[in-house]
Amino acid sequence: MTNKRGNANLIKLVIANLINRDEEECISMEAKCRAGPGAKKRLTPLRAGESEMAKTSRQYKELSIKEFTRAASKYESDSTGVYKLCRHDYPDILEEIEKEDFQTLLDAGCGTAPMLSLLSEKYPDRLYTGIDLTPTMIEAARAKHLPNAEFVIGDCEDLPFADNSFNVIICSQSMHHYPNPQAFFNGAFRCLKAGGRLILREFTSDNRLIQWFIARVEMPLLNLAGYGDVKMYTPNEIKEMCRLAGFSVEKLEKRKRMRLHCVARKPGRSSPAE
Repeated sequence: MTNKRGNANLIKLVIANLINRDEEECISMEAKCRAGPGAKKRLTPLRAGESEMAKTSRQYKELSIKEFTRAASKYESDSTGVYKLCRHDYPDILEEIEKEDFQTLLDAGCGTAPMLSLLSEKYPDRLYTGIDLTPTMIEAARAKHLPNAEFVIGDCEDLPFADNSFNVIICSQSMHHYPNPQAFFNGAFRCLKAGGRLILREFTSDNRLIQWFIARVEMPLLNLAGYGDVKMYTPNEIKEMCRLAGFSVEKLEKRKRMRLHCVARKPGRSSPAE
């Protein structure tokens, strides 16, 4: 078991190094790989409609629960390895949230509630809800006793909230654990109030070398090591899932550290208090 976990940590560190490369450097890497004989064959991407899911939805979710049960006690510490990379997303999310007034906010895949802790401190009079699949994560979030915050054990692909419940839904570095991400987008659209925003952060890339490596090497190895990662979704895939759910995509940007920054709005208009 120790070797298994050590191998998984090594894989995570390799990916962390890859994520911190500039996009131009990755493109250069791809060009070098394609220059040699047989490179085209080695980097052949998955064909349209070809499934990358080697496991069932239930199996992926069980892996995620096990992974984050282990991580919960140290998730916000300085010894979390690759999970520390998630902190790079917080400032961009906060900046986006601050652009418009809001009263109710859902954090989908909230973990131990690091984002809601920041928001609760800055906006203590707002109403917050966090949902996560892993009970141990929710227990840690509840132990913070954040004011005006409710935490729910649940599946982001089947959001257990009433229609038109939130002004804002945030989802940060969680969607790559979703076997059926369209269900999440559909549910987010339903749960948002008219004019509400979905603010999404994920790791992504248009670079075919990176896509190939993550789909064919990283994800299978991480699954074997007990992690619940499913897929790295491309910007075009995320844009299409937003469209199918009914969202209007206002921002779809690739930022530093292979981050996708997406802001999608539910059509209509309502005041934050409604």
